[in-house]
Amino acid sequence: MIQNEHQYKITQGEIKKLHQVLEKLLEQSEIISAQQLAAMQNSFQTQIDQMQTEIQEYNDLKMGKVEITMGSIEDLPKVLIQKRIGLGMTQKDLAVKLGIKEQMVQRYEASGYEASGYESIGFQRLIEVWNALSASIPTTIVT
Repeated sequence: MIQNEHQYKITQGEIKKLHQVLEKLLEQSEIISAQQLAAMQNSFQTQIDQMQTEIQEYNDLKMGKVEITMGSIEDLPKVLIQKRIGLGMTQKDLAVKLGIKEQMVQRYEASGYEASGYESIGFQRLIEVWNALSASIPTTIVT
């Protein structure tokens, strides 16, 4: 998940690099077997598609096109990050609201929602983050 503009720009750059690799790969089509070429093209294209999906998700969040819901408590880190992005807040903006350095928010979000972001903060700080985001998230917790 792209969490800030820096990651957004890096992802765009990586997509450009992968496209260049694909072009060079096609130039080697006489040396590489058709099966190998197809497998490598597919691999690179899968990576490009994944990164483009992440860019689209980030853009959709920024434009408020994503309904943020929480299916379970495990979704909380993802929800906090999505809410911040959806509000148009940078990590620096959130840090200012919390009265901490931007690097702390970066650390809080570092592992994003694919691992367990916000794992290093205490419950009180979690409440402060929630309140700073004025979080009011519809939940669909299934029992």
